[in-house]
Amino acid sequence: MKRMDEIMELLTDEINGFQKSIEKLEGLSKNLNEVKVKADTSNMEYHLKEHLRDQERVRSQNQRTLNEIDQKLKLAKLIPKWLLVLVLSIILILSMLVAYLGFWVIQSKNEITTFEKRKVEIKNQK
Repeated sequence: MKRMDEIMELLTDEINGFQKSIEKLEGLSKNLNEVKVKADTSNMEYHLKEHLRDQERVRSQNQRTLNEIDQKLKLAKLIPKWLLVLVLSIILILSMLVAYLGFWVIQSKNEITTFEKRKVEIKNQK
């Protein structure tokens, strides 16, 4: 019997604890029902508009940068001036060399024909 009394006491304590918890929950439920949540999106709208303004500022800055790059690319030269001068100088020197060598070959042919003519004249004189 003693054991039954202990079990009954424990069950009573548990039931009392459970009832206290239910009372607490009922009080919290009443407080929760009394609280009214106001749907206010003005703060979110403000932050959204601010973000959109920032994005527009960034977009316009990027557009200006792209326009500057486009202008610089239009003015950019594909070949540096010093390289152009160097290539033209080499072409000029080579063309002068070819002209000189061509003139030299023509002169040497004339000299050879003149030499052969004199050789023939000398043979004929003997």
